[in-house]
Amino acid sequence: MEIFKELKVNPLPVPTWHWLKVNDADIKVLDEGVISANESVIRSDKLRTGTSFAEDEYRSLESGMGREFSEYGYKVSANTVSLSSDDPKQPEEAIINLSYEGGRSYFNSYRIEAKDNCELTVIMRYNKACDSDPSSEFKAGTDTRVFVGKNAKVTLVQVEEAENAEIYNNIASYIEDGGSFEVIQLVLCGKKMYNGIATDLMGKKSRHTINTGYVGLPDSKLDFNYVARHNGVECTTDMNINGVLHKKSEKCLRATVDFITGARGAKGAEKEDVLLLDDNVINKTVPLILCTEEDVEGEHGATIGKLSDEVLFYLNTRGIDKDLAYKLLASGRILTVARMIENEEIRNDLISKIDAE
Repeated sequence: MEIFKELKVNPLPVPTWHWLKVNDADIKVLDEGVISANESVIRSDKLRTGTSFAEDEYRSLESGMGREFSEYGYKVSANTVSLSSDDPKQPEEAIINLSYEGGRSYFNSYRIEAKDNCELTVIMRYNKACDSDPSSEFKAGTDTRVFVGKNAKVTLVQVEEAENAEIYNNIASYIEDGGSFEVIQLVLCGKKMYNGIATDLMGKKSRHTINTGYVGLPDSKLDFNYVARHNGVECTTDMNINGVLHKKSEKCLRATVDFITGARGAKGAEKEDVLLLDDNVINKTVPLILCTEEDVEGEHGATIGKLSDEVLFYLNTRGIDKDLAYKLLASGRILTVARMIENEEIRNDLISKIDAE
């Protein structure tokens, strides 16, 4: 008999009115029998790897999906893949391909670190196994801990391509003086998706950037929680989210910039641009700025729109019907983010897939 556990995930740092139903999300996960997904790691020989993870180090960071999910992940994760760059003269890259089959629950953990003055790019792709039944559903969880040293840079690219999946993607990060943590996320399919990123900008002039592109497929549910805590002097955060919703899809985005006492000269910006392709979609956007420091700059904004009848008529007169117009606009939003991926082979592969859909 399968045993499930109910968790509250993606919590707002400061809750708002309960009746709005945006303070957190509820998920049901398998409490026993969770296995690791089949993973292949493509890397250079110079990139240090391991499987260890200190418990105190793990528990010292708050994660985007919250404490309940972190405790669950620590319990069910079989091992942690560790990737560490320690050569300032050689930028490193690792590609992690995760493969899933239907009818199971999976969980994988990762520790990513760029030592002082080093640069590391990690690309993670979530895919269903080619020989798996395309109609079978599964649950896929990942927990990623990122440590960015002084004047170092980590770029994390995550591409969620798995069909019929319920994906839990949990990230926690820590940035020191002059360090930079850039996240590129593409959500291209899945029945349900929960993404959480929490970043502690501890160092002076530390930087954090998030660029996300998502497509809400028919009857899908997408739930995001991005939290940037500014502790260091003159640290900066920039969140940019582009998405498309259609055919009864539902999305909730929580984006928080927290200016903590002592973060003098810090700057934070969060922006979402979402296109609604149907009248029966549900969109919730919760931009939040918290502040206990006076000398800071914070801004947030959301653009939510749909195609007007005038635009559709104009396109129709040029041989572009409604369905094709929506497809072109949706592809354009995602391609904007996909083109940010520096790995040419993966970038071109994703662009060709997006164009073909």
